[in-house]
Amino acid sequence: MTDGWDGDVQGAGDPLRELAERVGLIDSYHDAFGALMTTPDHALRAGLSALGVPLNRDEGAIAEALNRIEEDSWGAPLPPCLVHVLTGDPISLPIVWPETEGRGEWTIFPEAETGGVEEKGVFDLEALTVIEEGEGGRRRRLLDIPLAPKPGYHQLQISAPGRDPVMIPLIVAPSTCWLPEGWEAKDGPRIWGMSAQVHGLRSETDWGIGDFGALAALARTVGRQGGGTLGINPLHALFRARPNHASPYSPNSRLFLNPLYIAISDVPEYPDAQGVGALEQDLGALREPDYVDLEGVASHKWSALEALFQVFLVKHLGRRTARGLAFSAFVKEGGEPLRRFALFEALSEVHGKEGAWSWRSWPEAFHDARSAACTAFSQENADRLTFYRWCQFEADRQLSLVASACARSGQTLGLYRDLALGADPTGADSWILGDLMAEGISVGAPPDPLNAKGQNWGFPPFHPARLRAQAYQPFVDLIRANMRHAGAVRIDHVLGLMRLFCVPNGMEGYEGFYLSMPMEDLIAILALESHRQRCLVIGEDLGTVPNGFRDRMAETGILSYRLFFFERGEGGALTPPESYPRLAMVAASTHDLPTLCGYWDGRDLAWKNRLQLWPNDASRDAEGWARHGDRPRIAEALAGQGTPLTPMEGFEPPPELVPAVTQWLARTPSILALTQLEDVLEMREQANLPGTVDEHPNWRLRVPLTVESLESDERLTRIAQIQAHFGRGPEGERA
Repeated sequence: MTDGWDGDVQGAGDPLRELAERVGLIDSYHDAFGALMTTPDHALRAGLSALGVPLNRDEGAIAEALNRIEEDSWGAPLPPCLVHVLTGDPISLPIVWPETEGRGEWTIFPEAETGGVEEKGVFDLEALTVIEEGEGGRRRRLLDIPLAPKPGYHQLQISAPGRDPVMIPLIVAPSTCWLPEGWEAKDGPRIWGMSAQVHGLRSETDWGIGDFGALAALARTVGRQGGGTLGINPLHALFRARPNHASPYSPNSRLFLNPLYIAISDVPEYPDAQGVGALEQDLGALREPDYVDLEGVASHKWSALEALFQVFLVKHLGRRTARGLAFSAFVKEGGEPLRRFALFEALSEVHGKEGAWSWRSWPEAFHDARSAACTAFSQENADRLTFYRWCQFEADRQLSLVASACARSGQTLGLYRDLALGADPTGADSWILGDLMAEGISVGAPPDPLNAKGQNWGFPPFHPARLRAQAYQPFVDLIRANMRHAGAVRIDHVLGLMRLFCVPNGMEGYEGFYLSMPMEDLIAILALESHRQRCLVIGEDLGTVPNGFRDRMAETGILSYRLFFFERGEGGALTPPESYPRLAMVAASTHDLPTLCGYWDGRDLAWKNRLQLWPNDASRDAEGWARHGDRPRIAEALAGQGTPLTPMEGFEPPPELVPAVTQWLARTPSILALTQLEDVLEMREQANLPGTVDEHPNWRLRVPLTVESLESDERLTRIAQIQAHFGRGPEGERA
């Protein structure tokens, strides 16, 4: 993902651009070619409209909008919420409060689970420092509260004589994300792990797609080999009505799990289910191909889940069995978000049969989850909502078993989950969150050498001001959901915590702008939740990173994400292992890039040629020559570290390529080194080819052998031995 914001703001003195700046739109940046890009007026107007500031053609509209924003900034006595980081400084609260006689009083009501007690204090309003003055004698003052409450979600109340008390959420967070004790030290532990695409796993009992049973088996293998973590693609819920929409980075919901990952034979109701046996007779045709048959798998697995649910209805629903009680507890914990997701799934089932797979194409009465029509539908279709809740219940149960398998196998961190940047605008998250999303603009990327027009990824960003007005609860829910059962979580495009490149709907990428996000508040919440869940945070910071951003990541304990292919110095020279940062996760490649063997033989270039993905012939030729020159550069660097590659005919990958690159990364001081399962097995196809949807078999590739046979595969054993030799894993101390 390319990113070129440099903080420039153009058009000083221009009322439109002043208005854009007031609401967080950054109207200029340098693109990947070094050219200064300035967002055109019509795109800024579209962006302002998406943020709730529509402008008509009246000459006074901009001035009126600026005045309204100014008035709103003075209209509330307190901000909508306050996020305080524990750095030793007092809690600083800006207040706008009319002068009154007597003293004001503050009270902190601590979150019950922190075990804190209510704290009170008084203050003299007129003695507070004035930090801003407005028209009509209005003043914004700063109230310092010299307390350090325990981290958590509290309530802060301010009151003064003759006025009603005002209460706001107070979020108190540690200054850094969680790391196991001693891991931040230069000589601290270093571990290795494996990454895999869940859909691509094979097992002796799968239904044509990888599942949680196969993932648990892989976890046991990785742990027994000395690996400390198992990284996976996002587990986000996809679309039952659109089985071919397979990208986990454009999901239905980022809050819930994909039921197609449920291992059918591991469901407790499996022995008693009617009709499942008949479905299993057809599994051979689903299991054998190199690519997942998305429609066939969906048809079989959803039918099986329906049959299994019928057993659950009879044996456990509403009964005081262990499973029945566990389900009731899960539903209670899931609360309203789970109910609304189940409602969305049930509505999609009805309207999807009519071809309306987007909620925007449903009858208008169902566009709002709180509508009377939705309430009536919920009551009339209670069993269908229960079914979709049960699917989440069973998926969560099986994911917890994967986490247990990681722990029992001796893994240090355990499961390493992945959080996508956004969700499909036709899906449940968009429907549930409503105006918390900035409708009318989509997240994307500015122009770069491979995408001359820029990119539009199709999903709206959070509306920053409305998110803050909700005390960031949707973001809290999102982080909690994706840290569940995990020892680490990767934040896709972590630069989005700072700002997002956005493109107005119907426009090209080069007409976009940056939208500022409340970075420090979001990082504080990440830190708080990571400590609560004891979950390490990794930020995917690839591309052009603004100055100082990686320093801020390091200060807050967020691991950087460094790839062998991308870590280069002058003239394209590979960054030597000792120069990698300590607070980082390192790997050779990722799902959007070629595998090691695929890079060497140019498989990705062949696909781009076949599909004519190059913007022009010059780009194609330049990339081809760059790859031609990179092979000897890589070979020379690896040989310099004592791992020479055997010369091969043409572009055939040398047999030592994967072990040699593994050794290169194992030598780094970085906390975590990951090896892709596809690289262990010397595969040449990649999981996803950016710039394609249906042209390339994205998110369908399966590995060539079962997880049961992987543990005895000499290639994995060799990788584990290399990692241990260079100080990673339980035997690392011997090296």
